[in-house]
Amino acid sequence: MASIRKRGNSYLLVVSMGYTPDGRRRNPQQKTVKPPTGLTPKQTEKWLQEQAMLFEMSCKKLNPDIDRSITLEKYTEIWLQTIAPDKLAKSTLVREKQDIERFKPYLGSYKLVDLRPEHFRSLYAKLRKQRNKANGKPLSEATVEGVHSCLCGILSDAMEGGYLDHNPAWRTYKYAGQKKERKIADDETVKKLIQALEAESILYEAYFKLIIATGMRRGECCALKWEDIKYAERSIYVCRNAVKTTGDEIIVKAPKTKAGNRYVYFSPEMGTLLKEYRRYCETEALHYEGRIITDNDFLFRKHELDEPMTPTTFTWRFKLILKKNNLPYNLNVHSLRHTNASLLIANGMDVATVSSLLGHAQVSTTLDIYTHAFDKNKKAASDKLHNALEI
Repeated sequence: MASIRKRGNSYLLVVSMGYTPDGRRRNPQQKTVKPPTGLTPKQTEKWLQEQAMLFEMSCKKLNPDIDRSITLEKYTEIWLQTIAPDKLAKSTLVREKQDIERFKPYLGSYKLVDLRPEHFRSLYAKLRKQRNKANGKPLSEATVEGVHSCLCGILSDAMEGGYLDHNPAWRTYKYAGQKKERKIADDETVKKLIQALEAESILYEAYFKLIIATGMRRGECCALKWEDIKYAERSIYVCRNAVKTTGDEIIVKAPKTKAGNRYVYFSPEMGTLLKEYRRYCETEALHYEGRIITDNDFLFRKHELDEPMTPTTFTWRFKLILKKNNLPYNLNVHSLRHTNASLLIANGMDVATVSSLLGHAQVSTTLDIYTHAFDKNKKAASDKLHNALEI
């Protein structure tokens, strides 16, 4: 929808006109409006929203460059060439291309203006019957959901470009079946895992204990530099993510959202382990490379390279540790993040703080992922109240 900017007693409506077919950004359309007198703040807001919607519709219909006969396949080609590279991270673009290949055989020949909600619902039903070429198993619901998200994103850009006046894919997806509960380690498993880690190389001990203690994502942990650690405050500044796509070099980039930039905290024991691990890194670097470790170095660094170790290295090692110590093999590195969150919730931490520590952009994300854990907490709190009141 058009953006609304206050200008004294009036408001400026601005409509983005998207891109031309050759990828150039069109000039935005603008209009100044003044609300009628006597409206309440809520009525004024509603009036402005209506004016913005009407203005955007009129602008998009009058756009002379729009090819109304363009198909989804053709628009997707334009989108991949001119919009996606500047908008998406390289790793995200790889996944989007995979999703495009999944929906293109079914919807590619449709004109954008002819797409209807039933087309998308039919697509998702067909995808659920497909089998993964790699393992022969049915496509996961997460894959179907990913295709839906990809379509919504592409068609939103088509809307912004004036090819559509609404997004036909919105609200066409509904999760099929029951959502799987997140894999977490129970208290006993956490204790056994920590004991197992203490028998491993200090590199792996430090990495996995950091994730258990802070709830960082595996790529965030890989991208840590020594300068990010503040021992006096017992804090770590999380401000990077390491990603590797198939066949490409590892990429170190900023988090997806502002919430990803955050501080996480560690115990005195964790601080002692980190200092010990740094001494280990300094000894290794001096012995094998003849160099000194600096604060600008990555904690988990490839030997003789100024880049971090890849997250998949730790994924592989974690499975070996589980197998060697007869620990639940269905756990993975991300399970340690879920375990951290569940422990925070079980110890009474409020949802806003948990969300902030995990780097979620919205509190609703935390609530959605950890509903089960919060429900347990609510029941425990309710039982305490009933016992206190004796009713």
